[in-house]
Amino acid sequence: MSVKSGFLRHATVLFLVLAGGISMVLFSVKYQVQDLEDQHKRLTRELDEERRALHVLRAEWATLNDPARIKKLAAEHLGFGPMTPNQVISPDAVTTLPVRAVVPHEEVEP
Repeated sequence: MSVKSGFLRHATVLFLVLAGGISMVLFSVKYQVQDLEDQHKRLTRELDEERRALHVLRAEWATLNDPARIKKLAAEHLGFGPMTPNQVISPDAVTTLPVRAVVPHEEVEP
């Protein structure tokens, strides 16, 4: 019986070492999964924030590009208004338009 009891002792020790090793691996995997879940939650939250910001930017873009707003600003700041019939000319008349002289900008010293 001594051979059998020696084998049982070795088998028991082997199984205890294996159980300890598996426990350590499971412990490590558990914390890795928790870290990945936290990272997933953070990335999902950041993605939602970016989507909200993009929604706001699209709304601002639509407001800024409103044709009525642009027309009003062009009239206020640039003096633009509706086109009059005397502003329309034929393509042949374009060659007879007077050319304005281009004045170079003067260098301003700081």
